[in-house]
Amino acid sequence: MKRAWVTFSLLLIISACSDRNTPEGVAEDFVYNYYLHANQDMALRLSDGLAKEKLETEIEFLREIRSGSDQSYVKPNIEYKQVGKKIEDENRVFFRYQLTLKGTSFSNTVRNTVIFTELIDGQWKVTNFDEYAE
Repeated sequence: MKRAWVTFSLLLIISACSDRNTPEGVAEDFVYNYYLHANQDMALRLSDGLAKEKLETEIEFLREIRSGSDQSYVKPNIEYKQVGKKIEDENRVFFRYQLTLKGTSFSNTVRNTVIFTELIDGQWKVTNFDEYAE
């Protein structure tokens, strides 16, 4: 009986953690994939609308660059935090994030980004993203 309870508890925790179909979940997953890991393909899966168009253009552009022999790009260490949230209505939520790029050539550069999320056919998607100056 104890084993069944442990298994049930573990499944409950996993299912609670895996539901990322929320405005916060999709925004954070987008920041994690796009900014922290430079994984445009994963970010594209979370996107629709203008965000999807931007990413498709970027992926095509980078395909040519990445096919070259020079792979010496040094990815910065990036830390991020959510610094704002605006609920437009029940189907649209905007988030502001502050990104801090750390590394020898970046010397703690701070960037700000806004992530637009929207509920489309029962799935939260990033519909636009942009960087801005304060």
